[in-house]
Amino acid sequence: MEAISEIAAQLEALAQSPPKDSDARLNLYNAAKSLMVATEDPFNTICRINGSPMILTFCQVACDLKIFVRLAEAKHPLSSAFLAAPSGAEPVFLSRILRFLASNDIIQEAGEDEYVANGVTRTLARPGFQAGISHTFLAIMPCLQETPKFLAGTKYANPTDVLYSPFQIAHKTNKPSYVWATEQPELMANFNLWMTEQHQGQRTWLDVFDFAHHVSDSGPDTLIFVDVGGGIGQQCALLKKAHPQVPGRVVLQDQQFVLLHAIPVEGVEKQAFDLWEEQPLKGARIYYLRNILEDYPDDRAIEIIRNTMLAMTPDSLLVIDEMIIPNQHASQRSTLQDMTMMVSLASAERTERQWDALLDRAGLVVVQKTAYNTTTGESIIVTEPKGN
Repeated sequence: MEAISEIAAQLEALAQSPPKDSDARLNLYNAAKSLMVATEDPFNTICRINGSPMILTFCQVACDLKIFVRLAEAKHPLSSAFLAAPSGAEPVFLSRILRFLASNDIIQEAGEDEYVANGVTRTLARPGFQAGISHTFLAIMPCLQETPKFLAGTKYANPTDVLYSPFQIAHKTNKPSYVWATEQPELMANFNLWMTEQHQGQRTWLDVFDFAHHVSDSGPDTLIFVDVGGGIGQQCALLKKAHPQVPGRVVLQDQQFVLLHAIPVEGVEKQAFDLWEEQPLKGARIYYLRNILEDYPDDRAIEIIRNTMLAMTPDSLLVIDEMIIPNQHASQRSTLQDMTMMVSLASAERTERQWDALLDRAGLVVVQKTAYNTTTGESIIVTEPKGN
């Protein structure tokens, strides 16, 4: 018992002053999670699993009521009555929500009916993270409710039809989720804000890929970068910011209705393009596919790749920027993303073995494969056609 008490004291001290190094934090988190699983009472395990949808739900309610923001900004503990006043919520109702959030360590009790912010509260006070809560609650959670029945109806086949997934049932649409989403301005705003927040201050593909080396002899008319299906152009903007002095043409390609919302960046051309057509821009130094192939089963992904390969010359590289799930010991974040892709797009994140098999079938040789975010498995796979 004395040893256990000592370990508990050490963990408490670490909680007050966690390591700042990201790898050290991750190692500590994984160790703490293993300890929790090993010591958790079975009834608490089931309570935790059963309670996870409620945590998301009432975090959404708290976001709507600006609870996290107000606690994060406060210099002293706040009561349920004080927090209820701006919205007109009934204090007795809000006190129940606050107790629930505190019991799940999302806010912290400072006394009877008095609450303060903790680290989780301050995270959820940030607009990008609130957008992530809203996106998951409004877009993904309805899909999860339909998933068991949907999978039973398909006799548990691996979902691969972008027009037939839990998403279509939940949201009563016959459109792919990414098309449906463009018609939901508030949802799209949340999604874009959430994506921006997730990558704020994080390493990117340009941290592990020597872009300047691959375009070292470029001139003003050289086609140096084509972002195929690049959405609103975040990666083109990132590239121009990282390499403002590199001469050459940078082109953002996507469907016209997407390009209407593109970020205005000096020096970035826009071209309407359909992934299922042959790539019209020939001989670019770098063709770039970010989070495109994850949306499609192998046969369709190979079609996209080969449409690009038809435009490639010996000087061209195809850079694929995607999540790679390890063949063993996958991270929680990468498997969570895989389940999200399954229920919303009938698609998947690929393991390293699956990526190798796909690219070999497509006729590509891997010349570099490097993770730039080891927690999520986000990586670049630099390729060229076989025989180059």
